[in-house]
Amino acid sequence: MPKPHLVTPYSFVAFTIALLAGCREQTATSELTAIDSAGIQILTSRGSGLDIHAGWRLELDLEVGAADGPFAFGRILDVAPRGAGGMWIVDGQARRVRGFDEQGRETLAFGRPGNGPGEFRSIGRIAERPDGSLRIGGRMPVELYAFDASGQPLGTTSVSPDVYREAARTDSDGPPMGPTLAEWQFTGAGMAFVQTTTLDASAGDVARRDALVRLEDGSAPTRLAAWEAPAMRGGVTGELLLLQPAASWSPLPDGGAWLTFGERYEIRRFDARGELRSILRRPEARLALTPEVEERFRSGLAAEAENPAMLAMLENAVFPDSLPAVAALLASEENSRLWVGVMDPSRPLRLDEPNALDGFASDGRYLGRLPIPPGFRPTRISADRMYGVWQDGLDVSYARRYRIIRKE
Repeated sequence: MPKPHLVTPYSFVAFTIALLAGCREQTATSELTAIDSAGIQILTSRGSGLDIHAGWRLELDLEVGAADGPFAFGRILDVAPRGAGGMWIVDGQARRVRGFDEQGRETLAFGRPGNGPGEFRSIGRIAERPDGSLRIGGRMPVELYAFDASGQPLGTTSVSPDVYREAARTDSDGPPMGPTLAEWQFTGAGMAFVQTTTLDASAGDVARRDALVRLEDGSAPTRLAAWEAPAMRGGVTGELLLLQPAASWSPLPDGGAWLTFGERYEIRRFDARGELRSILRRPEARLALTPEVEERFRSGLAAEAENPAMLAMLENAVFPDSLPAVAALLASEENSRLWVGVMDPSRPLRLDEPNALDGFASDGRYLGRLPIPPGFRPTRISADRMYGVWQDGLDVSYARRYRIIRKE
């Protein structure tokens, strides 16, 4: 019977870190320009960062998964730190939450598809609160599930469509088409943030209307930001737009959030009231989108297409001239660092996912670029640990945790 296993620490040569995990941070030639405009601080970081080939290394210290048997996962949606050590794994296919300890042993599992207590109509990201209780975000419909430390259900909060449709300022004369998809994230203190995406075809073209909202126990929802992006040209039977720049965000412990729209290397910081406070920029070199990249992306999606109509839409899809400047954001609360996912042209491209991470100190100084290991998709960075999903050559998914250590 396959068993989860603890990986003996070893040096992952291709994946090194350009950050200092201690209380001091150093940069080599860190050039930072700050301009204050109407109360908004604009930072431009041009520094080269630390030498990423010296001083730091990553060690894979925990891996859970198997090709079959009780430790095989259908679809890993989230890998998150566990308060007592180990990690939480959310299996989207089974709609189940599984907790593993530091030795890779499963110590808790709960959840299944359904509408009753302890069941999930949908499932997404997970967070453990300081008291040990758990919150899991439902993606469609938009719901927030609460469990105690032993996996017993504490209740479900359904988010009213009025909350996110009003926050997204959707036109009242053209009701959104279809359901709304939600992406949840949480702070260490348990604040819940949700980005909702609703398709709207009221203007002929199909647009994505998005809202970022913070939800707190006993308080009214707070709208942090709202935006719109094209999804299809010419209505629901028109041209599908692929690889367009998309918004990425990460919550902050003060109730605000980092947010980027992807078309420029520009990250905006909003405070707890939704006011724009600062903008972090870095010179960018957009990667041209070649026919080879387009075909690889189209083929990857076609492999998951379920009907001829989807295949036809992919065949007629429209691509931009270049890849997005920013593809993801990850923030570490413990040391206030920001990680920016980019598509590095010197490394193999990974469709619409970043293949490297840029690190920034809390003051905006650039700390260096980290290559992402092949097949690995980070989901969380917590102090000196990185969590995520790794797929092998047979597309079998594993949950992994890397330790960021200093080379003596």
